[in-house]
Amino acid sequence: MPEEIQRKIQVVDAPDLDSFDLSKINSSLATAYDKLQRIANNDISMVLHFKEHNTAGRREKFSIHLRLAFPGNNVVASAVSWKAPDAVQQALRILERETVESIKRKEERGSRP
Repeated sequence: MPEEIQRKIQVVDAPDLDSFDLSKINSSLATAYDKLQRIANNDISMVLHFKEHNTAGRREKFSIHLRLAFPGNNVVASAVSWKAPDAVQQALRILERETVESIKRKEERGSRP
């Protein structure tokens, strides 16, 4: 029996979404979490904060703020979209890129004579 992975993901102010959007977001978060944990090569925790912007029309705009914390680093990313899953995926791509850059900068500082 495979061991269940415990992911440290906290979701704040999650909007009421349909089951399809929720499953898409959960899948994206799980995949990105596992990838970021391999990149960071350490124990990480992720916080996802939703904010809904009501416009004059019928649609809502979602802004996402992601924060990734692991020993020695805090990385943040934000994205805005009309669809919550799209905003989450955009923010996760940005977070991944920022994490890789942060680790590279840290390694470069550590390797200087």
